[in-house]
Amino acid sequence: MFRLYAVFMMLLAACTLSSAEVDAIPPTATTVRVIQSTLVPTLERQLQPINTITPAPTTPLNPGCEATAGLPTAQHTVRATVDYELHRVEVEQAIFYINRTDQPLTTLVLDIEPNRVPNAFTLNSVLPTETVISYELTGRRLTLDLATPIQPECGLDVTLNYSLRVPEIQRGLSGFTGYFGYSIRQMNLGHWLAMVAVHGIDDWVTHDAIPIGEQTVSEIADWDVTLTVTNAPPNMVVAAPGTLRAEDDGVWRIVHTNARDFTLSLSPFYEVYEQETANGVTVQLYAFGENVVGSANGSQQALTAAAQAMEMYSDLFGAYPYDRFVVIQGDFPDGMEFSDVVFVSDRWFEINTGTAESYLTFITVHETSHQWWYARVGNDQALVPWLDEALATYSELVYYEEFEPDLVDWWWNFRVNQYVGDRFSGNNVDATVYQFASIRDYINAVYLRGAIMLEDLRAVLGTEDFFDWLRRYAEAGSGRIVTPDDFWGLLTPEQIELVAPIRVEYFGTP
Repeated sequence: MFRLYAVFMMLLAACTLSSAEVDAIPPTATTVRVIQSTLVPTLERQLQPINTITPAPTTPLNPGCEATAGLPTAQHTVRATVDYELHRVEVEQAIFYINRTDQPLTTLVLDIEPNRVPNAFTLNSVLPTETVISYELTGRRLTLDLATPIQPECGLDVTLNYSLRVPEIQRGLSGFTGYFGYSIRQMNLGHWLAMVAVHGIDDWVTHDAIPIGEQTVSEIADWDVTLTVTNAPPNMVVAAPGTLRAEDDGVWRIVHTNARDFTLSLSPFYEVYEQETANGVTVQLYAFGENVVGSANGSQQALTAAAQAMEMYSDLFGAYPYDRFVVIQGDFPDGMEFSDVVFVSDRWFEINTGTAESYLTFITVHETSHQWWYARVGNDQALVPWLDEALATYSELVYYEEFEPDLVDWWWNFRVNQYVGDRFSGNNVDATVYQFASIRDYINAVYLRGAIMLEDLRAVLGTEDFFDWLRRYAEAGSGRIVTPDDFWGLLTPEQIELVAPIRVEYFGTP
């Protein structure tokens, strides 16, 4: 995600976080522990509960559980009822999880991203009670204690019933999470559904939420979502990835497979613009009109940039695996990537210059590249954010080299050099999100010095070998959670020796 919200005409020179600002949007700290023999906690609900859905069908398992071969680690079947006017969502989510570790698991851990927002999430039940004997929710981490361990390559069904109060999108730092929020023009549901945490070598991986960077780590999963929208204008438009079909008045079914997350946005004001790439991908922009500033049509500009980037990155890094790619104009001061959906801030449309010398162009391109450096190749965004953000930033440069070569120097000066003129100062590129005092420091080190590092690597390895390396990395990391060792391990011993001084400069170690 590209985090550059500040006073734009001052070029973000003073963008810092005080300790008070960091504390302004804490994760929900309250721990709720429930033993399933007791009643589960509930809050009075303004919406009628929807009918309990049948859990995701369990694959018949033989004693060796071979029947799970080839299935994703998790399959989600969701029925959600959205009250658009009240900004409430009732969710029933059935999850079929397969243990891909080499050890029996006595717990199942889920990431509950909405619970980082106070009063946004209420867990009503976890079923079946004979399978989940107790559970504990602390911040973003929901731990389910299981009656019987899940054996390796075997599966488990659980069903959650919960309520969401979607928060109003705020200004300032709190607005950064507007991908889960509403404005007078839209409701955004990003990171709104429970996701199965990644199981590491010894334990489940979840991270504390802070306002700097992202802290999610997510496996590939399948999503089957039935969405019912009530209390809404008749001309509602749903922006979502995958295959979207209107089932009935106010009811949509959306199926999205092989994706790290499932995100959608609702608005009665969206106009949809489309452009097809040469390799057959339909790029759709959901925008609030043409976004005309002077003689510039911002919607067409963003759509063209996204389509060009989509086509180019498919050629460079490997084919985009879907028929559609969705770009949404977001009423919040940020850009944000999801699987096959990205948001581009309304602010970039408002201050658009009408040329590629603009935030609108390079932020759109940046977010598009995350379809490779996040959605396709996953990483731990809290502990090694450079693996997606440095590559996404450098991908902006690659776009300008191809489509706007006269603006390459402008990009370096405007995007990078004015903030990191002393290229070797500040935090190391491989710092975690928890090591930064401000968003500005985080961007400078991870995004900008990261881009300089990649340029230095390209100079040492040669352009052909450099891009061959990135393509092999995208292929090897497809559908996985990668580590820096995966990245560097694709170089030959001779190349490792060549890049050792660069790793010392930017990481502190060879």
